[in-house]
Amino acid sequence: MTKKMEKKYIPLAEFFQNSTQPEMTLTYEAIENIMGQELPNAAYLNLSWWKKTKPPLSHYLSWVNANYNVIDVKLGRSVTFSRITNNENDGESRGNHAHTYIIRSIESDDARAFINLQESVFTECDFEYFDDNEQNLTVQQVRKVLAEWRKTKTSNILLCIVNGEFAGYVMIKGHTSSRTKHVASLRIGVIEAYQNIGIGTSLLNQAEAWCLEHQIERVEAHIVVSNAKAKALFEKNGYVCEGTRKGSFKLENELQDEYYYSKFLSK
Repeated sequence: MTKKMEKKYIPLAEFFQNSTQPEMTLTYEAIENIMGQELPNAAYLNLSWWKKTKPPLSHYLSWVNANYNVIDVKLGRSVTFSRITNNENDGESRGNHAHTYIIRSIESDDARAFINLQESVFTECDFEYFDDNEQNLTVQQVRKVLAEWRKTKTSNILLCIVNGEFAGYVMIKGHTSSRTKHVASLRIGVIEAYQNIGIGTSLLNQAEAWCLEHQIERVEAHIVVSNAKAKALFEKNGYVCEGTRKGSFKLENELQDEYYYSKFLSK
């Protein structure tokens, strides 16, 4: 019988499956960021927790199934993983990518990290609706909104975690009324250090997949006319400009227009 890992370790398993690095060291914080949950106390106290590869525990499958072994543990600080391969060319063909990332739905434990991530995006980007330190969200507010969204199942936030660091997000905001429940708006933010490596496209694709799973047929985005990167991203992925929102965005006390993009999703 194939042993199944606990659900909370699935994001970690996805991370290792996506990894192309022959060896990597992850801090405990990075691992918890990837999982969206805290590691159990045993992971902080016992070396054996990391070295176990036999039932009844199953957490080790998240790296063993991707051919990684634990080669070093600094309890409470970091863990080093090494890939086992029989193919001499494997490192040559797969080792050119320095970034390994996963995209997953936000968890309640991510509230503080999401606030910090959003503030970083607000600080770096002139095209966000909020300036830095203007929104003033609290952890409790974020968790309350997430709890409401889990009930309605029409809104969500997907997080991108690169090598254990929060790098970007896409916010999906839907509707609860029967006549507009098939529509959602998207807002993507990626911090500068992780731009131009495909994260924006991946976030957009994952958002569309989530929307389809939740019976959302039309997605929309408002993009400031001078935001060339965002326009290129959405147009490349099949979004159509339906019109212009005149003077809907104010930047440095000057009114700017926004383009109104949309796309109909199909299964």
